[in-house]
Amino acid sequence: MKKLFFLLILFVGFQAAQAQTNQPKQMMTAEQKAEENVTKLKTELALTDEQVPKVKAITVDKINKVTAAHKKNGADKSRLQAANKLIQDEYETSLKGILTEDQFSKYLSSKGH
Repeated sequence: MKKLFFLLILFVGFQAAQAQTNQPKQMMTAEQKAEENVTKLKTELALTDEQVPKVKAITVDKINKVTAAHKKNGADKSRLQAANKLIQDEYETSLKGILTEDQFSKYLSSKGH
């Protein structure tokens, strides 16, 4: 009887632990995602204080466009890929206008271009 009770307690404990790890992550806003990306870029590319808000603004814009493209083309993977490529190209063009040549080269290298 003690073994059965112990196994029951053990099972309930595992279920509770599993339930905690399966809770969905709270969706991040475009601003939060952009902040995360810009923090990473600031470290990798040594962004100046003047560059940070500009990069953040274009990053928020990119994230919003990608989200809209997913909503519009979610089921059509080829259209979604094409839309994402256009958005990424536009982002990189804007980024090139903000970063120095050296920073942009580092960015492209980190992206595998």
